[in-house]
Amino acid sequence: MTQNIYERIHETLTWKRIISFNVVLFLVLIVPLSVSLSQQTTENRSSAAEEEALVTPPPNYPTGIPKIDRVNTFFGKAGDTVVILGANFGDYQWGSNIFVGNTEATKEKIVRWSNTIIEVEIPEGARTGQVWIAINGKEARWEGSLLLYDVARAAQIGIEKTTATTGNIYALNAAAGVSGLVELSYVSEPIGVEAYPGIVISATTPGSDSLGKKLKIQFESPIAMNSGKTIIGTYTYPGLGSIEIIRAEIKDQSGKLIPIFSDPLSIKVTP
Repeated sequence: MTQNIYERIHETLTWKRIISFNVVLFLVLIVPLSVSLSQQTTENRSSAAEEEALVTPPPNYPTGIPKIDRVNTFFGKAGDTVVILGANFGDYQWGSNIFVGNTEATKEKIVRWSNTIIEVEIPEGARTGQVWIAINGKEARWEGSLLLYDVARAAQIGIEKTTATTGNIYALNAAAGVSGLVELSYVSEPIGVEAYPGIVISATTPGSDSLGKKLKIQFESPIAMNSGKTIIGTYTYPGLGSIEIIRAEIKDQSGKLIPIFSDPLSIKVTP
Protein backbone atom coordinates (compact mmCIF):
# COMPACT_ATOMS: atom_id res chain seq x y z
CA MET A 1 0.00 0.00 0.00
CA THR A 2 1.38 3.34 -1.00
CA GLN A 3 1.99 5.74 1.94
CA ASN A 4 0.88 9.29 1.70
CA ILE A 5 3.24 12.14 2.52
CA TYR A 6 2.03 12.59 6.10
CA GLU A 7 2.61 8.95 6.92
CA ARG A 8 6.14 9.16 5.46
CA ILE A 9 6.97 12.26 7.57
CA HIS A 10 5.57 10.57 10.68
CA GLU A 11 7.60 7.44 10.02
CA THR A 12 10.80 9.41 9.30
CA LEU A 13 10.65 11.88 12.22
CA THR A 14 10.67 9.47 15.12
CA TRP A 15 11.29 10.82 18.62
CA LYS A 16 14.75 9.27 18.67
CA ARG A 17 15.72 10.99 15.47
CA ILE A 18 14.31 14.34 16.67
CA ILE A 19 16.24 14.10 19.95
CA SER A 20 19.44 13.06 18.14
CA PHE A 21 19.11 15.97 15.73
CA ASN A 22 18.66 18.44 18.61
CA VAL A 23 21.69 17.06 20.44
CA VAL A 24 23.83 17.45 17.33
CA LEU A 25 22.51 20.98 16.81
CA PHE A 26 23.32 21.84 20.45
CA LEU A 27 26.87 20.56 20.12
CA VAL A 28 27.41 22.40 16.86
CA LEU A 29 26.09 25.78 18.04
CA ILE A 30 26.32 26.00 21.83
CA VAL A 31 29.66 24.37 22.63
CA PRO A 32 31.81 26.60 20.36
CA LEU A 33 30.00 29.65 21.76
CA SER A 34 30.77 28.54 25.33
CA VAL A 35 34.41 27.97 24.48
CA SER A 36 34.65 31.42 22.90
CA LEU A 37 33.07 33.09 25.94
CA SER A 38 35.37 31.18 28.26
CA GLN A 39 38.44 32.28 26.33
CA GLN A 40 37.26 35.89 26.29
CA THR A 41 36.70 35.85 30.07
CA THR A 42 40.15 34.39 30.62
CA GLU A 43 41.74 37.04 28.39
CA ASN A 44 39.87 39.84 30.16
CA ARG A 45 40.99 38.56 33.57
CA SER A 46 44.55 38.22 32.33
CA SER A 47 44.47 41.74 30.86
CA ALA A 48 43.02 43.17 34.08
CA ALA A 49 45.68 41.41 36.11
CA GLU A 50 48.43 42.82 33.90
CA GLU A 51 46.93 46.32 34.10
CA GLU A 52 46.70 46.08 37.88
CA ALA A 53 50.30 44.94 38.04
CA LEU A 54 51.40 47.96 35.98
CA VAL A 55 49.76 50.53 38.23
CA THR A 56 50.42 49.02 41.64
CA PRO A 57 53.66 50.39 43.14
CA PRO A 58 55.85 48.40 45.51
CA PRO A 59 55.16 49.42 49.13
CA ASN A 60 58.48 51.24 49.48
CA TYR A 61 58.56 52.98 46.08
CA PRO A 62 60.58 55.09 45.52
CA THR A 63 63.19 54.10 48.05
CA GLY A 64 65.10 57.41 48.04
CA ILE A 65 64.04 60.61 49.75
CA PRO A 66 62.51 63.03 47.21
CA LYS A 67 64.27 66.33 46.62
CA ILE A 68 63.29 69.47 44.69
CA ASP A 69 66.26 71.36 43.25
CA ARG A 70 64.53 73.97 41.10
CA VAL A 71 61.16 75.15 39.84
CA ASN A 72 61.33 76.49 36.32
CA THR A 73 59.94 79.04 35.92
CA PHE A 74 59.58 80.58 39.36
CA PHE A 75 56.58 82.70 38.31
CA GLY A 76 53.32 82.13 36.46
CA LYS A 77 49.54 82.32 36.47
CA ALA A 78 46.72 79.78 36.53
CA GLY A 79 46.88 77.65 33.39
CA ASP A 80 50.63 78.10 32.87
CA THR A 81 52.88 75.09 33.31
CA VAL A 82 55.91 74.91 35.57
CA VAL A 83 58.65 72.30 35.57
CA ILE A 84 59.85 70.85 38.87
CA LEU A 85 63.38 69.43 38.75
CA GLY A 86 64.89 67.15 41.36
CA ALA A 87 65.28 63.49 42.26
CA ASN A 88 63.39 60.45 43.59
CA PHE A 89 59.94 61.47 42.39
CA GLY A 90 59.18 57.95 41.13
CA ASP A 91 58.65 56.94 37.53
CA TYR A 92 54.86 57.32 37.87
CA GLN A 93 52.63 59.48 40.04
CA TRP A 94 50.55 56.65 41.48
CA GLY A 95 49.33 57.92 44.87
CA SER A 96 51.71 60.87 45.17
CA ASN A 97 50.43 64.41 45.69
CA ILE A 98 51.79 67.68 44.39
CA PHE A 99 50.96 71.18 45.62
CA VAL A 100 51.59 74.28 43.53
CA GLY A 101 51.08 77.71 45.05
CA ASN A 102 49.69 76.03 48.19
CA THR A 103 47.01 74.33 46.09
CA GLU A 104 46.90 70.64 45.23
CA ALA A 105 47.12 69.88 41.53
CA THR A 106 44.76 67.13 40.41
CA LYS A 107 45.90 64.29 38.17
CA GLU A 108 44.39 66.09 35.18
CA LYS A 109 46.87 68.94 35.75
CA ILE A 110 49.92 66.65 35.51
CA VAL A 111 51.52 67.05 32.10
CA ARG A 112 54.57 64.86 32.73
CA TRP A 113 55.82 62.77 35.64
CA SER A 114 59.21 61.07 35.81
CA ASN A 115 61.79 60.29 38.47
CA THR A 116 63.58 63.64 38.02
CA ILE A 117 61.09 65.92 36.21
CA ILE A 118 57.49 66.85 36.92
CA GLU A 119 55.64 69.21 34.61
CA VAL A 120 52.39 70.49 36.07
CA GLU A 121 49.76 73.06 35.19
CA ILE A 122 49.19 75.74 37.82
CA PRO A 123 45.69 75.02 39.16
CA GLU A 124 42.88 77.53 39.55
CA GLY A 125 42.88 79.02 43.01
CA ALA A 126 46.67 78.86 43.36
CA ARG A 127 48.30 81.78 45.15
CA THR A 128 51.85 82.96 45.59
CA GLY A 129 53.32 80.34 47.88
CA GLN A 130 55.15 77.08 48.25
CA VAL A 131 55.64 74.12 45.96
CA TRP A 132 55.96 70.67 47.50
CA ILE A 133 55.35 67.00 46.86
CA ALA A 134 54.33 64.11 49.11
CA ILE A 135 55.63 60.76 47.90
CA ASN A 136 55.22 57.48 49.76
CA GLY A 137 55.03 59.22 53.14
CA LYS A 138 58.05 61.41 52.34
CA GLU A 139 57.79 65.14 51.66
CA ALA A 140 60.00 67.51 49.70
CA ARG A 141 59.59 71.29 49.61
CA TRP A 142 61.15 73.84 47.33
CA GLU A 143 62.92 76.52 49.33
CA GLY A 144 61.54 79.28 47.12
CA SER A 145 58.06 80.61 46.47
CA LEU A 146 56.15 80.32 43.21
CA LEU A 147 55.08 83.86 42.35
CA LEU A 148 51.60 84.18 40.89
CA TYR A 149 51.19 87.39 38.95
CA ASP A 150 48.90 89.73 37.07
CA VAL A 151 50.89 91.18 34.14
CA ALA A 152 49.39 94.63 34.51
CA ARG A 153 50.44 94.95 38.15
CA ALA A 154 53.50 92.74 38.50
CA ALA A 155 57.10 93.77 38.84
CA GLN A 156 59.70 92.40 36.47
CA ILE A 157 63.13 90.97 37.16
CA GLY A 158 65.90 90.69 34.60
CA ILE A 159 69.56 90.40 33.74
CA GLU A 160 71.40 92.21 30.94
CA LYS A 161 74.90 92.34 29.46
CA THR A 162 76.95 95.50 29.45
CA THR A 163 80.13 93.90 28.07
CA ALA A 164 81.21 90.37 27.21
CA THR A 165 82.06 89.70 30.86
CA THR A 166 79.87 92.12 32.84
CA GLY A 167 76.21 92.98 33.25
CA ASN A 168 73.39 94.20 35.46
CA ILE A 169 70.70 92.56 37.55
CA TYR A 170 67.65 94.80 37.60
CA ALA A 171 64.00 95.19 38.58
CA LEU A 172 61.20 97.09 36.85
CA ASN A 173 57.96 98.37 38.37
CA ALA A 174 59.00 97.11 41.80
CA ALA A 175 57.45 100.08 43.62
CA ALA A 176 57.57 99.75 47.42
CA GLY A 177 60.14 96.96 47.28
CA VAL A 178 62.71 97.18 50.07
CA SER A 179 64.40 93.75 50.14
CA GLY A 180 64.68 90.51 48.28
CA LEU A 181 66.91 87.94 46.70
CA VAL A 182 68.07 86.83 43.28
CA GLU A 183 69.49 83.37 42.65
CA LEU A 184 71.71 82.87 39.60
CA SER A 185 72.66 79.71 37.77
CA TYR A 186 76.02 79.94 36.04
CA VAL A 187 78.69 77.89 34.31
CA SER A 188 82.09 79.59 34.43
CA GLU A 189 83.78 81.08 37.50
CA PRO A 190 84.87 83.05 39.30
CA ILE A 191 81.66 85.05 39.37
CA GLY A 192 81.37 88.24 41.36
CA VAL A 193 78.46 90.52 42.24
CA GLU A 194 78.61 94.06 43.62
CA ALA A 195 75.76 96.20 44.89
CA TYR A 196 74.66 99.10 42.75
CA PRO A 197 74.72 102.53 44.47
CA GLY A 198 71.67 102.79 46.75
CA ILE A 199 71.43 99.01 47.23
CA VAL A 200 72.99 96.94 50.01
CA ILE A 201 73.93 93.31 49.36
CA SER A 202 73.64 91.58 52.72
CA ALA A 203 74.83 88.12 51.65
CA THR A 204 76.03 86.09 48.69
CA THR A 205 75.75 82.35 49.12
CA PRO A 206 77.29 79.95 46.60
CA GLY A 207 75.71 76.55 46.13
CA SER A 208 75.01 73.78 43.68
CA ASP A 209 72.45 71.15 42.83
CA SER A 210 72.10 68.32 40.35
CA LEU A 211 71.81 70.88 37.55
CA GLY A 212 74.90 72.96 38.26
CA LYS A 213 76.29 75.92 40.20
CA LYS A 214 74.17 78.57 41.90
CA LEU A 215 74.71 81.89 43.65
CA LYS A 216 72.08 83.38 45.97
CA ILE A 217 72.24 87.16 46.37
CA GLN A 218 70.26 88.79 49.19
CA PHE A 219 69.80 92.53 49.04
CA GLU A 220 68.14 95.50 50.75
CA SER A 221 67.04 98.88 49.46
CA PRO A 222 67.16 101.52 52.25
CA ILE A 223 64.90 103.69 50.09
CA ALA A 224 61.89 101.92 48.63
CA MET A 225 62.16 101.18 44.94
CA ASN A 226 60.06 103.15 42.48
CA SER A 227 58.08 102.18 39.40
CA GLY A 228 61.04 102.71 37.11
CA LYS A 229 64.14 100.61 36.56
CA THR A 230 66.21 99.76 39.63
CA ILE A 231 69.62 98.19 39.13
CA ILE A 232 70.19 95.82 42.04
CA GLY A 233 73.76 94.84 41.31
CA THR A 234 76.45 94.30 38.69
CA TYR A 235 78.09 90.99 37.92
CA THR A 236 81.42 89.93 36.44
CA TYR A 237 82.41 86.51 35.12
CA PRO A 238 84.82 85.01 32.57
CA GLY A 239 82.25 85.18 29.78
CA LEU A 240 81.99 81.43 29.22
CA GLY A 241 78.59 79.77 29.34
CA SER A 242 75.30 81.37 30.31
CA ILE A 243 74.00 83.09 33.43
CA GLU A 244 70.32 82.70 34.31
CA ILE A 245 68.01 83.93 37.05
CA ILE A 246 66.42 80.78 38.45
CA ARG A 247 64.72 82.35 41.45
CA ALA A 248 63.84 85.84 42.64
CA GLU A 249 61.87 87.54 45.41
CA ILE A 250 61.10 91.16 46.21
CA LYS A 251 59.34 92.11 49.45
CA ASP A 252 57.66 95.30 50.62
CA GLN A 253 58.05 96.88 54.07
CA SER A 254 55.54 94.49 55.60
CA GLY A 255 57.51 91.50 54.33
CA LYS A 256 54.89 90.61 51.72
CA LEU A 257 56.09 89.19 48.42
CA ILE A 258 55.54 91.43 45.41
CA PRO A 259 54.26 89.55 42.32
CA ILE A 260 57.02 89.14 39.73
CA PHE A 261 57.15 87.97 36.15
CA SER A 262 59.63 88.28 33.32
CA ASP A 263 60.04 87.61 29.67
CA PRO A 264 62.06 84.36 29.51
CA LEU A 265 64.55 86.16 27.27
CA SER A 266 65.17 88.71 30.02
CA ILE A 267 66.30 86.26 32.70
CA LYS A 268 69.19 84.70 30.80
CA VAL A 269 72.33 85.98 29.11
CA THR A 270 74.54 83.92 26.84
CA PRO A 271 78.15 84.45 25.73
